[in-house]
Amino acid sequence: MKIWIKILVGSILGVLLGIFLPGTEKSMELFSYINRLFIQIGRYVVFPLVFFALVVGTYELKREKKIFRVYGRIILYLLLSTALLIVVGMVTVLVFSPERIPIIVEQEVELQLPGIKETLLGLFPENLFQALVGSGSIMLPVVFFALLLGVNLTFDLGITSPVVQLTDSLNRIFYHINSLLCELFGFAMIVITAYFMMTVKLNELTLFKQILIIIGIDSALVIFAIFPVLLYFLGGRQNPYKWLYAVLAPALTAFFSGDNYLSVVMLAKHGKENLGVPRRVGSGVYSIFAIFGRAGTVLVASATFLLVLKSYSSLEITFFQVLWTLLFSLLISMTLGTVPGLGAYVALSTLCAIYGRGLQEGYLILRPIAPLLISFGVLLDVLTSAFVSLLVARHEQIAQDVDVYDFV
Repeated sequence: MKIWIKILVGSILGVLLGIFLPGTEKSMELFSYINRLFIQIGRYVVFPLVFFALVVGTYELKREKKIFRVYGRIILYLLLSTALLIVVGMVTVLVFSPERIPIIVEQEVELQLPGIKETLLGLFPENLFQALVGSGSIMLPVVFFALLLGVNLTFDLGITSPVVQLTDSLNRIFYHINSLLCELFGFAMIVITAYFMMTVKLNELTLFKQILIIIGIDSALVIFAIFPVLLYFLGGRQNPYKWLYAVLAPALTAFFSGDNYLSVVMLAKHGKENLGVPRRVGSGVYSIFAIFGRAGTVLVASATFLLVLKSYSSLEITFFQVLWTLLFSLLISMTLGTVPGLGAYVALSTLCAIYGRGLQEGYLILRPIAPLLISFGVLLDVLTSAFVSLLVARHEQIAQDVDVYDFV
């Protein structure tokens, strides 16, 4: 049975289970624990998988003298896709103009992103090997070390060849382990989806109906219109919807888990087997986008921030406020690598904190729909990563054409 069918069946069973199970304190506590356990199992090999794939992928690009061109494309597409999705999110809120949400008094939960000083200290620890054994929520030191090592494996092939062969072997071993986890993850999706549904149904969503519809419209517009059109005209005028079928399993996993790093596990498998994206491109795109390319997350954050701004003021949103939101949403998207599971809500709280003027706790009015906001953000993050990886591979003419009957 194909992986996407297992994931889809698990998701459907989880939805039904979540709807009919009572949301008692004990059941929520139990499902919360099992949900966390399954997500951690899914992410079990993501760091070594990313590290060894990125080392070998960078080495291969350096040997082919394509490293600057490929990584230049990745960075360019990262910035353009992030800016594009932020604009989409803000424009739809301004056009549809959802009603103000009544100010709800909530107890503040402190949400903070690490500062530049903490990030740099983590990037350059006193002992380099600490980069490999750090927090499971911070991928940046691992990625930086992998890039550094991969670039420096070409200075003398007689010396470095054994290291390259060992790294390549380890990457293939961890890829095999990852494939096994992907094959079995349909069972985990039952609990993950059930817990998601139980969390959502505990909150009254009537007040937030309009903003949820707008976020849904944004997601549909990006997934079924913007990305396919761009892929058709920029990626070789092929069927622009085939790629959506190819990444159905990562998309479902992303939405119901709300975890960006877990989705990298699925992308590594489906990017190679379905999209035909080779390791030397996919390793860079999936890891860099998991850290810096949070376009979907900041689409949700920028759209909801404008709603918070509107709810806290009787005045219309000004051009300066729109421009401010665009700029700071773009900047914040580069700092979300430490929150793979709470991105949209943390980004929204950060926007409110930076803006100030009485809005520091404004994000709390959207706490009841935080799980949905996070899920939509991660869904678009993952699909943006898959879209860019395919686009870069096609531009470099190294993407393999995989028949849909051969999809995993």
